[in-house]
Amino acid sequence: MAPRSWSSRRDWLRVTAAVALLPRSAWATHVAPEERVIEEVRSEYNHIVVAERGTTRTMYFVVDDLQYIESRWDRRYPRSLDLDYTRTMMAGFLVQPKVKRILMIGFGGGQMSNYLFDRFEGIEIDAVDIDPEVIRLARRYFGVPKSPRYRTHAADGRLFVEQAGDARWDMVILDAFRGVFVPYHLKTVEYYQSLLQHLAPGGVVVANLHSQTSMYKHDRNTFAAVFPQGYCFRSENGRQSSFVASADPTALGVYAMRTNAQALQPHFDFDLLGLAARWTLTNDWDLGAKVLHDDFAPGTTPQGADRHNERCASERCAYPTNR
Repeated sequence: MAPRSWSSRRDWLRVTAAVALLPRSAWATHVAPEERVIEEVRSEYNHIVVAERGTTRTMYFVVDDLQYIESRWDRRYPRSLDLDYTRTMMAGFLVQPKVKRILMIGFGGGQMSNYLFDRFEGIEIDAVDIDPEVIRLARRYFGVPKSPRYRTHAADGRLFVEQAGDARWDMVILDAFRGVFVPYHLKTVEYYQSLLQHLAPGGVVVANLHSQTSMYKHDRNTFAAVFPQGYCFRSENGRQSSFVASADPTALGVYAMRTNAQALQPHFDFDLLGLAARWTLTNDWDLGAKVLHDDFAPGTTPQGADRHNERCASERCAYPTNR
């Protein structure tokens, strides 16, 4: 999920007033007058709008009459990432440069996975979204390629991993926002332990975090409770962070990260050394904040996942974060 790019200061002021009471994790807007809605769907899980302005298509999720950008694709530059935060999510490659298999949890319009599929020969991608309508719209309007190496799955991101058997991935990308929130069962120690078990040696999990929200401190401490190493990268506008959790017990130094950036630069169309420079070592969260655990018993994940998914579809997601 990402903030919208404002077409004018008037639009920015109008929307800022509209979202003043929302958590700072989210920036929302209405479809601009110059945008044309090309399809609108109310699925079991989401109210989805696909709109177009010129060569740019945007997928929005609508929550409480406000629209949150899930994906954006500019067809003038089909091999580029249009949104700031998606470029920052590529930081996982600075930590693990040898990626052959990727798992994407939260698909949206598929722009990150499309980008990587296009730029890394032979890469395999499993993209998971709970909403089959999201996958259908992405395939229809956002240029998702047809290939046996690019597989889409309509499934809950927690259940898909737990039922994956011996599957291993080099990189897992977490971006399963439902409007403002990520369902709680996709944020806990138990889920991250399952992800860790399905990583190849040296594998990484890359999470889209909002560093200016009350959940950030809980997210950081929960990752630290599971993964031996973690690296945080600020987005270009500073509103979001990409957190890279690594299965490698050995910490990566700045020179090794810069070496990875230089080696991988031919695969990317933006400055990887610049991205590496946005690695932040600052302790900008409460180290004593509560670590997140499942609020359902072991063996009852399907029921717990259904409960949290239902809450995210009908109301604010419930996060039991009181210490």
